[in-house]
Amino acid sequence: MGRLAGRIGLSPIPLYLLAGLAFGTGGLLPLQAPESFFATGSEVGVVLLLLVLGLEYTGDELITNVRRQAPVGMLDLLLNGLPGAAFAIVLGWGPLAALAMFGVTAISSSGIISKVLTDLGRLGNRETPAVLSW
Repeated sequence: MGRLAGRIGLSPIPLYLLAGLAFGTGGLLPLQAPESFFATGSEVGVVLLLLVLGLEYTGDELITNVRRQAPVGMLDLLLNGLPGAAFAIVLGWGPLAALAMFGVTAISSSGIISKVLTDLGRLGNRETPAVLSW
């Protein structure tokens, strides 16, 4: 998927998402693998996504951006986190799962945006810190 996306000039993330929908549970072709394989893979994926996001900033940049972008960051946290929490509550998963879904959906968008900017070679643009902090 990554190689195909590179050849057509896209970020591979949309293709990864489509593949997950096509081959996951309830998809066109369910994959036959132990449940622990998917659980471990998802945990490693989240850690790597956060690592990529963390590598985008130096310590000084992070402190400067946090002070300047805190109000926008709180809005971003709410707008991205609340739908995940609401989804968990609607499914009846309980408050702990709702909190976990809030965290997953709140941080995933920043990691995905960071990966797309990296794939498209736009990290050097002057608007990149504002985009990553939103």
